[in-house]
Amino acid sequence: MSNEKHEVFSIPVNCENRTFEKQRRDLLRTLEHRNGDGSIELYTDEWPKELNGWIDSSWKSWNDRIRRLKQGMFTLLPLSTYGLVGTCDPILLMDQMERQMQDIRDQIRDNEIHSTGSINDYLKDAYEIGEDGKVHFQVCFDAKDFEPEDIKVTLTNDYIKVQAKKEIKTEDSICCREFCRIIELPKSIDRNQLNCSLTSDGVLKLGAPASVPDYQSLTFNDNGQIAIRPKSHNQVQNAHKLAVKGEPNTSVLILFTYYLIKNSNASNLLFNHLLFIV
Repeated sequence: MSNEKHEVFSIPVNCENRTFEKQRRDLLRTLEHRNGDGSIELYTDEWPKELNGWIDSSWKSWNDRIRRLKQGMFTLLPLSTYGLVGTCDPILLMDQMERQMQDIRDQIRDNEIHSTGSINDYLKDAYEIGEDGKVHFQVCFDAKDFEPEDIKVTLTNDYIKVQAKKEIKTEDSICCREFCRIIELPKSIDRNQLNCSLTSDGVLKLGAPASVPDYQSLTFNDNGQIAIRPKSHNQVQNAHKLAVKGEPNTSVLILFTYYLIKNSNASNLLFNHLLFIV
């Protein structure tokens, strides 16, 4: 058994008064201004031209870009999605959960057989341009049902864990929903500058600057995603270098739910958890 100790660092969740779309508009306006006055650091000689083209394209296809970004967010799915109806009967709830757990085990087994992608393939839009004009790693979560105080973000080695917990109290029961998302971070980002914020419309954004020192070109593809061309074939094979993946694959979402059932004789705690691939 390994005696290695893993330090856990807490990342504060800042409250952002702007909506996700307002943040996006402000980003484009800031980049327009900074790119115009030449205050953005150059990755390549063509970077100002590439960046200007990306800004213009983002404005022209605003609705499509926003829709794609929102569709790519991590989402907390309700229990009803998995056939778990709202019941406080422990026997019925456990029976429903067991049936769903078996379905999930089957899905995971099938995924292990057919999947050929790497663990980070799902990071389709994981790299964005920040207000400083540099490449940033960024992932977003749909957290509209949670407040900043409900969310806990921690860093352990190369992994980020996002936890959110909400209690719903009724006269007869206490229902607690908790989800946990674990993401493996690329080696190329600056972990000391990881930041997290929750917009006024419930989008949790996690990001950090990324380094791109060894690449031949840095452009944008037709979908507005950052396209990186390495200098050598060996860099393509290096999974720890900065890479943008075009197809989503899998990530692990753990959803914990427990019910505290009250009756005249005693209080019974029912606990179970779901582990599934999305």
